[in-house]
Amino acid sequence: MNGPALHDDPDDMLRAWVEPGAHLHAASTMARPNALLYALARTREGRRDVTVSVAAVHSSAHALALSAAVRHVITGFLGDVYPMPRHNPLYARVAQGHPFTAEIWPLWTLVQRLAAAGAGAPAAVTRSLLTSDLRHALTADLRTVTTFEGGAAHLVRPLAPDLTLMHAVLADRRGNLVLGSPSGEGAWAAYAARHGVLASTERIVERLPDGCSGLLVVPGHLVRALCPAPRGAHPQALATPPATGVAGYADDYAFLEDVNAHCRRGAGAEWFDQWVRSPRGHADYLRRLDSRPRLAARPSSTAPSTPSARERLVILGARAVRDHVLADGYRTVLAGIGHSHLAAWLARDLLARRGVDIRVCAELGFYDMRPAHGQVHLFAPAHLPGASHRVGLPEILGGIVTAGGEQCLGVLSTAQIDRSGTLNTCLLPDGRWLTGPGGACDIAAAADCVVLAQAEPRRYVASVRHCTSPGDRVRTCVSHYGRFERANSGEPLALATWLPPQDAPGEDPAGMVDRTTQGWSAGDRPPVLEPAVTARELDALRALDPDGVYR
Repeated sequence: MNGPALHDDPDDMLRAWVEPGAHLHAASTMARPNALLYALARTREGRRDVTVSVAAVHSSAHALALSAAVRHVITGFLGDVYPMPRHNPLYARVAQGHPFTAEIWPLWTLVQRLAAAGAGAPAAVTRSLLTSDLRHALTADLRTVTTFEGGAAHLVRPLAPDLTLMHAVLADRRGNLVLGSPSGEGAWAAYAARHGVLASTERIVERLPDGCSGLLVVPGHLVRALCPAPRGAHPQALATPPATGVAGYADDYAFLEDVNAHCRRGAGAEWFDQWVRSPRGHADYLRRLDSRPRLAARPSSTAPSTPSARERLVILGARAVRDHVLADGYRTVLAGIGHSHLAAWLARDLLARRGVDIRVCAELGFYDMRPAHGQVHLFAPAHLPGASHRVGLPEILGGIVTAGGEQCLGVLSTAQIDRSGTLNTCLLPDGRWLTGPGGACDIAAAADCVVLAQAEPRRYVASVRHCTSPGDRVRTCVSHYGRFERANSGEPLALATWLPPQDAPGEDPAGMVDRTTQGWSAGDRPPVLEPAVTARELDALRALDPDGVYR
């Protein structure tokens, strides 16, 4: 049986297979195809002649913007995710078409579009966009319909790229690919591609080991071309099933911080020249990587005895999650990235002390997480041994959240929130880009939510500029001085609990609300006094985050 075309290097493969005007999808599994994205940036630099769809543009994917290779991007996120999610200046004018035009979709809805194409279905169905302002730019691909129950939903056009880029843990010469776990969007992007898959892999073998039969495998008949690329997911991690015999590797956090720092200070071109343009292919990239000067580690510091504002935010958020679980019986907690996932992790500890076992999940496929201490990145492979199951994004954002939302509590962070609970993570009033919806829009549309946001007037606004995620299921918004709550979605959020600032214990709650929000209210009733942060709570948080990344 004929197998895929074999190439020696990602650059050679992309030169041979990518044509002007092509639509390429970069698969978001736990093995990100970063070597292929670098090759795409190198081989098509300055042409602006391809479309790329990908769940999120961050870290190494900044090469797509810096190379001017891409005309149009279809995604759910443009920004940075490490050390924490935040905007990146590269995309400040993306709403105006720079450095490329962008089409923004919620994460689960984007994967539903791939699945519809892969299954040969005429459309996917979603409720995530019914009240989100994202829908206004997507009218060509949405149709509003009435459901059998008499409600409203959107039919969404399938997403069928020309070619899908994937990085595999292992491949055989027939093209069968073994992917890492958890599986993220899984194999749907391979099935969705009109002309098949271009794959890189850690290793090519004659025949897959027998133990791989139970792993996620992309069938070889879908793979058009294949090339070896050891460490092809770098600087991101690769989680490898033991049956493959391939050694995995961790996230290169120093490298991730370096690329983000270069872009934030306007020196992205310098980073691009060093790590993308100058290397003569993937092998040269690895040689340069191995010979680089050791990048400085995050400086350590002695933790103060009192919690910082961010630590107060996380601890108060964890208490809010705990209380909602105890009062309402949620069975699962979906941890969004940022301060929110630390709050979800800490809430699990607080609940365990009361004999309550809650399943903490993360969107790429982590189920029932027991996070590794000292690893604050939400998707670090170090968390995998403590997760009872490794599934995929469809099981988490599809089955657990959007199908089982009554039993799931979402824990989210946001750039802006107004008193109705509406969240904005896309656009500032002056048109500058923030980050995007990620999976938050899907979560907020289907499940009750606790939202974390540090108390600042730029975050607590009278009315958001852009409704990225609906606010009607936001139960509580937590700041670092207390919780804003409401009895039902028709009421505005109002201050319900109060933790005075450490340096001003006599501060009036109403005065603090006036000073740190735009038109929010302290409410008609005096807020309940929050207990002081305990040493036990602070120790538990710092065990999760000993380096103070979120301090």
